[in-house]
Amino acid sequence: GVSIARILPLGDTFSELTAQVFRGKTEGLFDAPGRSDLSYLAQYRAYRDFGDDHNLEIGTTWGRGSNGTTDSAHTTLEDIHLVYRWKPLSGRPYRSFVLRSELLRSRREQPGGKQTSRGFFVGGDYQLARRWFGGARYEFSDRADDDSKRDRGEAVTLTFWPSEFSQVRGELRRRRYAGGITANEALVQLQFAIGAHGAHPF
Repeated sequence: GVSIARILPLGDTFSELTAQVFRGKTEGLFDAPGRSDLSYLAQYRAYRDFGDDHNLEIGTTWGRGSNGTTDSAHTTLEDIHLVYRWKPLSGRPYRSFVLRSELLRSRREQPGGKQTSRGFFVGGDYQLARRWFGGARYEFSDRADDDSKRDRGEAVTLTFWPSEFSQVRGELRRRRYAGGITANEALVQLQFAIGAHGAHPF
């Protein structure tokens, strides 16, 4: 694919517009019937600091491509997202908070009529101590090919950072799927980094 990005002057606010063109096949999303059927993406995002302790990012994304159900059927995706961060520079060095939220809409053309589905999530992570973080998340999503079916879920997480190169996360979550199925799950995740890294400012 091809991607072009441009920073747009907006005073003290970082502002960026990105336009992309891709091959028309993306597993699980776009399935172009021919090589000339491409998929398109445009994104705008803005970021700004508010004092020394707070910052905010907002953005919106639009995408479109063939979905393969017929030769002329397309799926259009639209989204708006928000990320808020709080990190005191002094006084409380081991406290921070990150809030993330996203609202999505899918308009899918298919035999039998267009399906307009929505998805949403909101989640936050709070730093409890030097190496401990707690979090919670709520989410729902309509089925892309059947907007009458909606799945919902909630989750809580606890994360421990043994070092800056690794983290261990435990998650408890409940998913309530369309059709009356409820799934309770417990997950454990280990992440680590290996290799050279840049120097840290002190």
